[in-house]
Amino acid sequence: MTVLDRLWRDVEAQTNIEGFVVEIIDGKVIMTPQSPAQSNTILNVVMQAHTILRGAPIVFDVGIDFPGETSTAPDITILDEDAEPRGKRYICQDVIAAIEVVSTESDDNDYVTKVAKYSRFGIETYLILDPFKKLCTLYEGSGATGYRKKTEYPYGATVDLALSDGRKFSLDTSGFPVED
Repeated sequence: MTVLDRLWRDVEAQTNIEGFVVEIIDGKVIMTPQSPAQSNTILNVVMQAHTILRGAPIVFDVGIDFPGETSTAPDITILDEDAEPRGKRYICQDVIAAIEVVSTESDDNDYVTKVAKYSRFGIETYLILDPFKKLCTLYEGSGATGYRKKTEYPYGATVDLALSDGRKFSLDTSGFPVED
């Protein structure tokens, strides 16, 4: 068992604190309070995804392993239909799309760290939903040096995600709550 595995095991075992999301990012344990806007946005996306992507495995706040690096737990992960958990987590090769809902006004984890990591590990579609800026940022076309395409949509727009397995998911953002 690696040091990262032990750290994840300890975090999973000891930090089930209601209202907080716990992640290990760049070797640091990050506890982020989940606001009602964040929680309701996640619920809204999951409900839409289940309706449109019938049968697709969708998880939220579940750890994803990245070879040689710290695992992360995207707010929402759309998985390959054949994905099987390894213990309590999945591997990054199983991820069809990752969706994060920004939890603080200045969130480098979602906008910088995870953009680089998800792209480097081949997650073709990454969507950031920002209730502070009322903005959706869609990254597509992963690569070793970053995503090839970045498109921004205001809250209220429909965001069309072309998933790497050929399916399409049109996300209606008109009902998303915002942070003041």
